[in-house]
Amino acid sequence: MAAGIAFGSADRSDAADKVLALTSQATITNVNPYAESEQQMYFVWCQVYGCLGRLDYVTKELKPMLAEKWEVIDPTTWRFHLRTDLKRQDGGPGPTARDVVHSWKRIMTDPSSAQRFMMFEVKEMIAVDDHTVDIKTIKQSGQLAIDLFSQFAITPADLYEKYGQNVYRDHPIGWGPYKLEKFDVDQSIVLRKNSASPESRPNAPDVVIYRQMREPEQRVTAVLNNEVQVARQIPPQLVARFKGQDRVKLVTSPSVEIMFMAFNVKMKPWDDVRIRQAAAYAINRDAIIKRILFGYADPLDGALGPAQICYEKPSPMAIHFDPAKAKALLAEAGYKNGGPEVEIQGSTGRYISDRQIIEAISQMLTDVGFKVKLVTPEWSNLWADVRAGKSPAYYMGRGQVADPSIALSQYFETGLSPRIGYSNKDVDALFEKVRSTFDPKERCGYVRQVVDKLASDVPAQFLWTHKLVSAVRSDIQIPADPSGEIWFPDVVMK
Repeated sequence: MAAGIAFGSADRSDAADKVLALTSQATITNVNPYAESEQQMYFVWCQVYGCLGRLDYVTKELKPMLAEKWEVIDPTTWRFHLRTDLKRQDGGPGPTARDVVHSWKRIMTDPSSAQRFMMFEVKEMIAVDDHTVDIKTIKQSGQLAIDLFSQFAITPADLYEKYGQNVYRDHPIGWGPYKLEKFDVDQSIVLRKNSASPESRPNAPDVVIYRQMREPEQRVTAVLNNEVQVARQIPPQLVARFKGQDRVKLVTSPSVEIMFMAFNVKMKPWDDVRIRQAAAYAINRDAIIKRILFGYADPLDGALGPAQICYEKPSPMAIHFDPAKAKALLAEAGYKNGGPEVEIQGSTGRYISDRQIIEAISQMLTDVGFKVKLVTPEWSNLWADVRAGKSPAYYMGRGQVADPSIALSQYFETGLSPRIGYSNKDVDALFEKVRSTFDPKERCGYVRQVVDKLASDVPAQFLWTHKLVSAVRSDIQIPADPSGEIWFPDVVMK
C-alpha cells in the first residue's frame, strides 16, 4: 500500500473550514475497513461508511444509523429495516439489504479480515427485500445488536463488484456523516463532512484530521502549540502542564476500556493456575493507581466495573494484592527458591503511562520471586503477536466494553481467538446462556457468573479503567465519551 492515499479534494482546505485536528495513539495501518479490530478505526469507518446503528457510551442506549429500526422475529432471527432517505456520498443509492449481506461476506471471506470474531454467532444474512435484512443466528442471541452496533461497517456491494479489493483504497465511499479524503499510513487520516448526511451539523467540524502521535509529551506540546485542537490520553503526570493555560481546557470522563494483565495459558508456566494466581496476588494495583496514575483510574474487582452494563457489585472472587500468598503459591508450584522465568510484554505510548506501568508490574513480580524478562516491542508488533497467540504475558486494554459480553467472549471463549488460549467448558456454557437469554436481568446474572469464574481462574488479572483526560482548545466542545473516541457530528466548534 502506498504511504499516502488521497481521495478527491484531500489537500484542499477552504479558509472558512472549521478544522479539527486530534491526536491518534492507535494504529493507522490499513484502509480496508475490515482489516483492523481497533476501537478508533471502528469509529472512523462507522462515520465514513455507516453502521446499522451505534451504541451511545454515555447513555448506554442503541441508536439507529443506517437502520431505522430493528426487531426480533423469532429466537434466532433479528430483522433490520434500513432507512430510505439516505444518499451515498457519491450521489449513489442509499444502503440496501444487499450491501449489508455483502459486508458480512467481506468480513467472513476477506483474507485480511480481523473481524470474524464479531460474526461467530451469525449463521447467515438474508435480504428480505431492498430495505429489509434478516440476520439468522446459530442459536438464539439476545446480544446481537449490541455486538454489531458501532463496529459493523456497511460498504457498497456494487462498488466492490466494479473495483474489487482496491475499492477501499480508491473509492472509500459510504453513507456516513464524514467522507474519507486522505489516508497516510502511520501518519494521518483526513475526513471531510458529508453535508448531505442527516447527521450533518452546522457547528460540527468541516474537516477532521487524525495525527498519529504516540509520545505523550508530543501530544501535550502539539495542543499547547495549536498544532492539534484535541490531544487525547494525556497521562496523569502531565496534567499539571495545563495549569494556567486559558486557551486549553481539560475534559475528563470515565472509561469503558478495561485494562488487564493477560497470561497465555497455552504457554508455560502460565498453564498452571497457581502461577497465574501468584502473579495476580503480586500486583499492587492500588499503589500503581496512586503513584503512577495519580488517582486517574478506577480499580476493577473483576472484569466488570461501574461504567459497564450488568455491573452490580465487585466480584467476590477477585484477587487483591497479597505478596505472602503469591510466594506461597509459587512455592506450592515448585518454586520455593525462586522462579519461574517469565517474559512480560507491554507497549510504550499506546496506553496511558503504559511503559511505567509494565515496569512497575515487572518489579512487583520480581519482588515475590518471579524471574522477569521485560520486553517492550513496538505496538504494531506486540498487537500482531497478541492476535496470533504468540505473546506469553502482556499488559493491554480492551475498549468498547459498555457491554462486556462480546469482549470477554472474544478473549475467553474456547476457540474464538488465540490471544490467551483459555478454555473452560463451564465458562463456555455461561457464554452460551448470555447469548441465548433475552431478558436483561437474567442475562446480566450470567455475565456476572462469567466474571466470577474468570476472577478465580485468572487467565487475566483485571486492573482498572482509566479516567480519560483530553486537552481541548477552549473554543471547542467535545462530548466526554467513556469510549475515548469522538462522534464528530456531536462536536461544537465556535
